[in-house]
Amino acid sequence: MHIAEKLTAKNQNIEFNRPTISKEELETVLDCLVEDLVYSGIMVDRFEKEFKSTFKFKNVVTTHTVYSAYHLAFLALGISEGDKVLFSTFAPHAVLDTVLLLKAKPLIIDLEKSSFHMNKEELDKIVSEENPKLICLDHTFGCILNFKKYFSEEFEIPIIEDFSEVLGADPEEIKIGKQGKIGICGMLPNHVITTGNGAVIVSSDDSILEKIRNFKISLKEKRTASDPKFDYNLLDFQAAIGIEQISKLGILIERKKKIAQIYLQSVLSSSHETFFKNAAEDQFNRFPVIINKPHEETSNYFKSLQIGVERTIKQPIHKILELDNSKFANAERLFQRGILVPIYPNLTKDNVNRIAKSIKGIY
Repeated sequence: MHIAEKLTAKNQNIEFNRPTISKEELETVLDCLVEDLVYSGIMVDRFEKEFKSTFKFKNVVTTHTVYSAYHLAFLALGISEGDKVLFSTFAPHAVLDTVLLLKAKPLIIDLEKSSFHMNKEELDKIVSEENPKLICLDHTFGCILNFKKYFSEEFEIPIIEDFSEVLGADPEEIKIGKQGKIGICGMLPNHVITTGNGAVIVSSDDSILEKIRNFKISLKEKRTASDPKFDYNLLDFQAAIGIEQISKLGILIERKKKIAQIYLQSVLSSSHETFFKNAAEDQFNRFPVIINKPHEETSNYFKSLQIGVERTIKQPIHKILELDNSKFANAERLFQRGILVPIYPNLTKDNVNRIAKSIKGIY
């Protein structure tokens, strides 16, 4: 029997994403469960110290979701009903959810042409006309964004930097996670490291982090009736996974970069596009390819090859808010023509080559 005939549908299929969870992570979770470390305690403290020292942050606070991280950050910055918050239509949905929760006013920006990041001219215009109280920026897909492109050092509006997709990147001129007033690093399965769920909040401003800590429920402190508290704590077994993930971060990043180089060659030798600008520094956390065909046709093509793909975003924020599509032409193109191909570290060499060939094969 030919070897191809022996392959099952399962092992012929390439999943879109598979979190890089190893035997070591599973053992640490089991150890936590055996030791009854199922609350927020010593492992969370250890993870916060490990994150702080590894990435050279002044201090950190963990939360159990990305949404809770944004909620606490907004509260610490005093965002309330009616305040204007500016962000990209491709921003994490947790930003929008927090804005809606607090009844703030969203100011949505289109993307720059042939870019994953917001349009600078439109940003300048809206900042001048609307005077937002907060701006949220992120390194979409792992494409590093230098905030100096948008703002001078004298810029006074506070900025939240979401560095979930570029954790561990070390570009010469950019201090990742330190470009804004607050930095947020998510730890979802599609982020650089994962704890299943959760996030880390960083800031060089001790008073901000103190406010954030005070908003969280703490088993160590006596409650008073004066302020609400939020049960937003990361759990010990999640933190244990995070500690193991940090220890392997360099390997994970290097593997993704090697895969990305192969994909980049396929894109360059085809009529397709991707908007990564700096192959030496970008993180390639996810890999979008812009193909000049309807999404359904592209999706069916990859499905026929048993390769899992996804849209670049499930729903741009301008669509959720039912804003005029014509005002978001660049984001619309990325949404309608863009596709994400698998780029997780434990893809086999054969799988990577199959995906690379499939990129070149669709016209």
